[in-house]
Amino acid sequence: MREPTALYNAPVQMEPLVIDSSRPLYEPLIGLAYELAELSSRIDAKVHPSTARGLADLVAGMNCYYSNLIEGQHTLPLDIDRALRELVKPEQKDLKSLAVAHVATERWARSRSIGKDSLLPFVLEAHFRFCSALPEDMLRIEDGTKLTPGEIRRRDVQVGYHVAPAWQSLDAFLDRFVSFYGTRLESAGKGGTSKLAAIVAAFCAHHRFVWIHPFLDGNGRIARILLDAMLRACGINGASLWSMSRGFAKTQAAYKAALAEADRSRMGDLDGRGTLSEKRLHDFCDYAIRTAIDQARFMEGILDLDRIAQRSEAYFTRVRFDIKGREAHELFMRAFVHGEIERGEAARITGLSERSARTLLGTLLDEGFLESDTPKGKVRAGFPLHALGSLLPNLYPAGDLDVDVEQLKAERRSRRLSNPRES
Repeated sequence: MREPTALYNAPVQMEPLVIDSSRPLYEPLIGLAYELAELSSRIDAKVHPSTARGLADLVAGMNCYYSNLIEGQHTLPLDIDRALRELVKPEQKDLKSLAVAHVATERWARSRSIGKDSLLPFVLEAHFRFCSALPEDMLRIEDGTKLTPGEIRRRDVQVGYHVAPAWQSLDAFLDRFVSFYGTRLESAGKGGTSKLAAIVAAFCAHHRFVWIHPFLDGNGRIARILLDAMLRACGINGASLWSMSRGFAKTQAAYKAALAEADRSRMGDLDGRGTLSEKRLHDFCDYAIRTAIDQARFMEGILDLDRIAQRSEAYFTRVRFDIKGREAHELFMRAFVHGEIERGEAARITGLSERSARTLLGTLLDEGFLESDTPKGKVRAGFPLHALGSLLPNLYPAGDLDVDVEQLKAERRSRRLSNPRES
């Protein structure tokens, strides 16, 4: 197979890396960044940290589902849910291993902070972790070449019409990428205009990373994980309560078109001063930030306390006739609002006898409406897959949430009874 002839071999050919602040295009992006920052802060502030912990895992699953969907691979929410509960092993040679790989990498990424010195190590480690969790047959690209986890590509590649930078020049391109965007991430901590400029830069970096195409495969998924991490470094979506990948997948044609358009060369004297088009980079950022705002606004509505309470009450009292619905609703909402509740408080909260309260608590734990780290520890709100369409609607396409409820219950009960750290 003949390799494409690379057009780019010097980092200056990646310019511009951001929109010039003196250009009329710049201020509207700063305005959008401000709107996103304010919205994200409201969402993070409205959810108790313990409740946010469970929601963040839920969003990690959504990131997995939608990021894989963008790449043309359909991982089911059920397999993702099992990966989150560590019931799927990476040696399984099917799409379940994609769920394991993505969820594990997401969890690792959320535990890391990034700046100028850690940006490239983060990228390499994320790729290594993701690919290392895949079976060998999934590491073969179309021409049969085996992908090495965490290794920068050693040949030239073409993606669509875009011929990525020459592989011999990748170190120089990545050094420039890290130096430029890492410096802006570090300035985000100063707040004010620096923070807003860093948010815009993070979206610019998303395109430029995909444009560099540092790995033979896996660049799209790693680019989206990196974008989430860069936004967190800017103080955006710190609790991981909404999914950028969901927004990109919901507007997949526009996402791919905007990325491709931003690959274009400079279009005349009024189109910035770099090799690439400043106008098209602006258009990508405008699309991407608006998509982020749309997703944050969507989750703000989903997590509105009054609406959560209404959906909880409707589910437990109108759908679940096999349990004490009103009391189950009260326990779930108390845990959701306050983050955690003592097990011994269940009888007082519900008005049930101690025995009945313990039975109901056990049922909610078995089904995942409540979670706990230890057999006797406090419990917090959980969000089981089989009730997701009722409690937090429209996170996934409805048809993909069809599950065997009794099997899910049995899996959770078995894991709880076999693991002394859980309850």
